[in-house]
Amino acid sequence: MRYIKTLHLASFDGNIGDNANHDGLYKNLKMLKEFKFNIDKLEIREFYWKKKFFDEGFVNLVNEYDLLIIGGGNYFELWVERSPTGTSISIQLDLLKKIKTPIFFNALGVDPGQGVTNKNLEKFRCFLDALIERKDFISIRNDGSKKAINEHVGEYYMEYIHQTVDAGFFATPAGLPSYYKSKKYIAINVASDMPEVRFSQISYDNFLNIFKEFIQTFLAQKKDYEIVLVPHIFRDVLFINDFLSILDDETRRRKITVAPLMHGDRSFKDILAIYKGANLVLANRFHANVCSIGMRCPTIGLVNYRQIKELYEELNSSNYTYITQKGFDINLFEKLSNIEKIDIKPLQETYGSFFKKFELWMKKNDF
Repeated sequence: MRYIKTLHLASFDGNIGDNANHDGLYKNLKMLKEFKFNIDKLEIREFYWKKKFFDEGFVNLVNEYDLLIIGGGNYFELWVERSPTGTSISIQLDLLKKIKTPIFFNALGVDPGQGVTNKNLEKFRCFLDALIERKDFISIRNDGSKKAINEHVGEYYMEYIHQTVDAGFFATPAGLPSYYKSKKYIAINVASDMPEVRFSQISYDNFLNIFKEFIQTFLAQKKDYEIVLVPHIFRDVLFINDFLSILDDETRRRKITVAPLMHGDRSFKDILAIYKGANLVLANRFHANVCSIGMRCPTIGLVNYRQIKELYEELNSSNYTYITQKGFDINLFEKLSNIEKIDIKPLQETYGSFFKKFELWMKKNDF
């Protein structure tokens, strides 16, 4: 067995979806019997906070390792104007060339949802060209990233990029907390970040009021059910607070539970357990959908950002509904009575094939 000294650059604090992704990745890395990955974690948000930089010090650090993993995460965003790559990975290409350590880009999202400029696209193409020349292992996830590459960057690049399913499908939950065991409930995640994108077609206030009508009608029909509101990041608490504020007092005291806002390596396991124990999941964030589907929960995607629709289209499923126009509560009720079962066996097979390619790349690089 070869011991691989590995540096993992990703988000480890502040978004439980990222933690779920890492859990699924690490589980599969352990299945590669010829290698043992000794992983040190490097928080990418410290680069956003200007506490660390993609500079010579970063290059020197990476070169102390056998392997650099970047992601998973939405790091190929295409809108970061001040970045030399047009993305969150804001490294000058001359510094990239000084990195001798092979890089594994793990299931990144290529996201044009916040805008794409020709200048940024050209920077991103130059970045990809450099990675291809280095023979790094580049992979993107099943959230419409391949479509974004083909439409904005160039179909040519898909010859050098591996598409895979997000590892969050394979994350492991904790045991269900006793509080939830005797309850019937819907687990609901609604995102409050990027309001200018999410609520560009319907105002946030209109969304809140329509969603309130949906919940109150549902609870009137299903008197033995409760609602569990699940935040993934701190911004989701804004929706939860605003939603509770417009509910009648009896409903919010007797029918509503708020899951904790957690962070760190094991935080996601307790939240995933809440999803797994639900009779139904209504999910707005990418990993709220991915993880719930992976645990075989009946899940409906709430679409007000392109990523969720693209996810379900890649799964060949219609288990999603738009929440961007008046009357979406009626469409949502229709979805409740017609949820398709998503077979995750093809996802497991796809991920297994992906890891075989990764293992072959490792061997070609003489690990």
